[in-house]
Amino acid sequence: MPRAYHFHGLKLESDFHLPALAPWDGPRHARCDVVVRRAAVPPRLDAPDHVGPLFQTKGTSEYLLALPGTGRILVRNGDEVLVDAEPDADPTPVLSGSLQAVLWHQRGLLPLHGSVIVVGAQAIALCGHSAAGKSTLAAVLAARGHAVVADDVCVIDPHETQVLAGCGRLRLWRDALDRLGLESRALERAARDKEKYVFDCGIRSAQERNRLTAIILLSRRDSGAVTIERLRGARAAGALRGVVHMRRPASALARGPDIFAGLTRLVAGGVTVWRLHVPHGAPSLDEAATLALGVLEA
Repeated sequence: MPRAYHFHGLKLESDFHLPALAPWDGPRHARCDVVVRRAAVPPRLDAPDHVGPLFQTKGTSEYLLALPGTGRILVRNGDEVLVDAEPDADPTPVLSGSLQAVLWHQRGLLPLHGSVIVVGAQAIALCGHSAAGKSTLAAVLAARGHAVVADDVCVIDPHETQVLAGCGRLRLWRDALDRLGLESRALERAARDKEKYVFDCGIRSAQERNRLTAIILLSRRDSGAVTIERLRGARAAGALRGVVHMRRPASALARGPDIFAGLTRLVAGGVTVWRLHVPHGAPSLDEAATLALGVLEA
């Protein structure tokens, strides 16, 4: 039986269990905005505009992904995900992050690869590539009493300079849980074959949308001090381009000009952009969290 979830202000109904999303507790008969279904998916789109090794696109509204060991997944029109999974495959990791980003591109919004915390009425996006420490730093800030409203996919409306709130659940690797002093035994796995767990921070933002104040680009280093620097103008916009989630598929879906315009609008509209270098190790996380909060005073 399909399950219903909160999905950044929308109602999502899925044939698959999606532990990173909060169960739907809104009106029972509310209209469903997005569906994720088990269905037969063809190996090729009809007259595709782009054909690559792993994905194809057609126009602005069809994206077909073929992942060996997982199956074929079709995302279309920004409201439908069809999954033709291979036997015994677990498509949950793909559905939890990258495929959601494609769906937001199709809906005309700007997804960045990042987690989001809310301090008062201001949102800070913690962005970076996989393993940059986005979720771990968000967990440290949540322990200081700040709301987490997104993990892995930061959905921005660049016209309003707002972040769409998701839920306060983070996906943390076991080593991150160990650094934070959290037990994994009582936590649900984010994927059945990975040492990654869903941690509910327990703090919610009261708003479905929050004003985006700052974007922090995280990078990890083996040693040295925690440092932060502000990026400005074209340098800031260029750095943000590197954390657009699923940028290559978005370009194939003809979203390139809109992405460029959206990033430029954020920088010109007063959203500050920072690069935060964090060495590995638990002690550096508290210092990094303090510096992250300090950007609100800049």
